[in-house]
Amino acid sequence: MARSIPKESKREQVDTEDRIMETVAAVTLWAQRNRRAATMALVALVAMVAAGVIYVRYRADIRERAAVRLDEIRLSTQGAPPELMREELSLFITQYGGTPEASEARVYLAELELRRDSLDAAIRTLEPVADLTNPTPIGYHAAAMIAAVQEQRGDTRAAMQSYRRLEEAALYGYQRRAARAAQARVHDFAGEYAEAERIYADLAEDPDAASDGAFYGVLLGEVRARARTDAPPPQVPRIAPPAEAASEPE
Repeated sequence: MARSIPKESKREQVDTEDRIMETVAAVTLWAQRNRRAATMALVALVAMVAAGVIYVRYRADIRERAAVRLDEIRLSTQGAPPELMREELSLFITQYGGTPEASEARVYLAELELRRDSLDAAIRTLEPVADLTNPTPIGYHAAAMIAAVQEQRGDTRAAMQSYRRLEEAALYGYQRRAARAAQARVHDFAGEYAEAERIYADLAEDPDAASDGAFYGVLLGEVRARARTDAPPPQVPRIAPPAEAASEPE
C-alpha cells in the first residue's frame, strides 16, 4: 500500500513553487517597466568587458615594445661610456615603469652604479624591484644584490637581516643554502666565529647539499682555525654584482 505524502510537505512544496513564480514574475515586470535601465545596464556590462579586452591587449603591446626597446639599448650601448648607458636605462625605466622589462633595466642600472662604487645609488635603484612578499626571479635577484651591497659597505646588521629574509623567501634549496652561507660569512667578518661555525657545520652536514658539502667544510675549518688562534676577522672583500639567479629548481 503506497504511503501518502504528508499534507505539510505538499504545502511547503506549493509555497516554494509560488515564491519562485512570484520572483520570476517580479523580475519580468521590472524589466518591462524599466526596459531603458535594463538596456543601459547591459550596454555598461558589454562596455566593461570590451574595456578589459582592450586593456589586456594594451598591456601586451606595451610589454612587446619594452622588450624590443631594451634589446636595442643593450646592443646600442655596448662599449659606450657608462654615463650614456645610465642615461638610456634611466629614461627606459621612466617610460616603461611597471613592466618586467623595467625591473630588468633597474638591475642593469644598479650594476653600473656598483662598478663606480655608488653603493647608495645602487640600493635606491633596486629597492622598487626587491619585493620578497611574492618573489619573482628578478625580485629575488634584486634583493640578493641589496644584501651584497649592504655587506660590502660594512652594514653588518642590515646585511644579516636581508640574508635572513632571503632565506625565508627562498623557493629552492640552493637559494636557502646560499642565504645561510652568506649569514655565516657576515658573522665571520664580524668576528662572531661561534655563529659562523654553527651555520657552516649545518651546511656541511646537509644531505641535500652533497655537492657543496666539501666547500662548506673548508670554510668551517678556516673559521675554526681563526677561533682557536683568536685571529682577527678577515677583511670584507669587494663584492662584484652577483650573477642573475637561476629560476629553475635544483
